[in-house]
Amino acid sequence: MQYDVVVMGSGGAGLTAALVAAKAGRKVAVLEKAPHFGGTTAISGGGVWIPESPQAVAAGVDDSKQKALDYCLSVVGNRAERELIEAYIETGPEMVEWLEANSSVNFLLSPPSSDWYPDVEGAMHEGRLLAPAEYDGKQLGPYFDSLSRPRQEFNAPGGMMIDLFDLPYIARLPRPGALWHMAKIAIRFARDKKKLGRGSRLTMGTALMGRLYRSVLDAGVDLYADAPVERLLVEGGRVTGVMATIGGEETQVLASKGVILAAGGFSANEQMRKEYIPFAEQHVSILPYENTGDGIKVATASGAVMGADNHANAVWAVVSKRTRDDGYVERYAHLIDMSKPGCIAVGEDGKRFGNEASVHFVEDMHATGNVPAWIISNARNVKKYGFGLSLPGGGKIKELVASGYLKTADTLADLAAQIGVDAAGLEATAAKVNADAATGKDSAFGKGDTLIDQEIGDPNHAPNPCFGQVGEGPYYAIQIFPGDGSTTVGVKIDAQCRVKGEDGQPIPGLWAAGLDANSIWQGKSPAHGCNVGPALVTGFIAGRSVAA
Repeated sequence: MQYDVVVMGSGGAGLTAALVAAKAGRKVAVLEKAPHFGGTTAISGGGVWIPESPQAVAAGVDDSKQKALDYCLSVVGNRAERELIEAYIETGPEMVEWLEANSSVNFLLSPPSSDWYPDVEGAMHEGRLLAPAEYDGKQLGPYFDSLSRPRQEFNAPGGMMIDLFDLPYIARLPRPGALWHMAKIAIRFARDKKKLGRGSRLTMGTALMGRLYRSVLDAGVDLYADAPVERLLVEGGRVTGVMATIGGEETQVLASKGVILAAGGFSANEQMRKEYIPFAEQHVSILPYENTGDGIKVATASGAVMGADNHANAVWAVVSKRTRDDGYVERYAHLIDMSKPGCIAVGEDGKRFGNEASVHFVEDMHATGNVPAWIISNARNVKKYGFGLSLPGGGKIKELVASGYLKTADTLADLAAQIGVDAAGLEATAAKVNADAATGKDSAFGKGDTLIDQEIGDPNHAPNPCFGQVGEGPYYAIQIFPGDGSTTVGVKIDAQCRVKGEDGQPIPGLWAAGLDANSIWQGKSPAHGCNVGPALVTGFIAGRSVAA
C-alpha cells in the first residue's frame, strides 16, 4: 500500500495530523490498533489550554502569549525545553483558527478554570481553557458506530453524556428551568438509545473526536481499524513506512513523505509502568487498554531517544475500581466528589494526609506512602454530591455495597474495622474536621483555600465550598489508588515534532505527536487542558511539517 503520510493512532493528535496533511494535498492513511476510532481523546474531558485563543480575544480576556510563556517556563523550571513550549504557545491560537476554518471542529470558551499554579506569576483564573462544542453524532451517518463510545463510568446511567455547560443546570435542580433543560437531554438520549443503541448528543472529548472524525472522512483520509503497527520500515537511514496487520494480513504500508506516531502512550503496558510509574503494582490507569506504548516501541527500536528526568512520568488521577459480573473493570477518576464538603481521605492510621480537593493529591499519596487509601463521607453527602460510581441522588448504592465497592457502617469505629484503618485515628480526624468546619478553615491542609479548589466544590456551601463536617453516620468508604489520565514520557522531538535520534538530530521520515512524544511540560502540566491541547497542537505541527 502506498501513501504520502501514514499516521499511527486515531486520537486527537493522530486525526489532527492526518487532517492537516490531507488538506495540504497529501494521500494519508490512519492505522488504529483498536476496533474504534477516537483514541485517548475520545474518553477525555476534551478541554484544550490555549492562551490568547481567538475565543479569548473575542471575549476581551486580558492575556498575552508572553505572559503565558513566562508562566509555563516558571512552572516547568530548568528542565524546560524552551523551543517546544514557545512553539506550543505560538501555534496554539493558529491551530484553533485553522481547525475552525477547515474542519467541523468548533470550540467555546470554557467556564472559569484556574491554572494549576496560581501563585506563579502569569497564572490566570480564566480565559485560557477551551471546550469543544457538543456534536450530533448522527452527522457521522454510517460511521457513527465506529467512533469510540464514552466510558459509562464518567456519564449518567446508560451512558448519557453531560457537558461542562450543563453543570450549572444540575446545580439548580429541581428548579423548573433546570429541570426542563435536563429533561430534554434525557428524552433525547432515551430516543437515541432505542433507535441507535447509544446517545447521539456527544460532549467533551467524544464531541471533539466526532468532529475530527467527520473532518478526516470528508478530507478523504483512509482509516483502518484493528490495524496494529508491528515495526517501522527503514531504508538508507530514513523511515519509509510501517509493517502493519490489516485485515488479518501482514502488510507493508509505504509513506513517501513520512510516518507520524500518535498511538497514545504506554498506560496499559505493564513492563513500562514498572519502569516509569511509582507504586506500579497498585497504579490504575483510566486510559484504553490498547495504549501499550506501540508507537514508542517502534520508534526506539529504530534509534529514537526517550525523554528523561521529567518532573513526573504521568498526569496523575485518583482512581477507584470495581470488577463487574461480566469481567469488565470499571475505573472511576475522582475528579468531582473529593472536592466536596464532608469528603476526607485517610491512610491506615486513620489520618488525613493531604488536601482532597487538590489536583496534586496523588503526589501526596506517593509522598506519604498511603497507597492505597480510603475516602470517607456520610450518607447525607453521598446522596447530595455522589461518591465514586454512586451518582448524586444515591444511585446504585445498594448494588455497590453488595459488590464490595462501597463499604458502609453506622459508626466510624465500625467502618474503620471494615476497611482496616485505625479507629481512634479516624475518629480523631473526623472530630478535627467537624470542629474546623464551623469556621470553614481547614487548619491541616487548606482544602478550599484556592480558586482552583473551589471550582469543583459546592458553591452553595458556606463559608467554604469544599470543606464541611464529616457529620453523623451512616458512613461510606471507597478504596482509592494512584492512577493516571495519560503518561508523559515519550520519544524526544524538536519544535517541528520530528523524532530525535541518539545524536540529537531528527530521524528522517519520522514524527511524533501527543503521548508518544515526551511531554512538552516535562511532566508538570500548568493547567487543565494541557494533555489534549498539546495533542492537537503537536498533531497540527507534525501534519504541517510532514506535508511540507
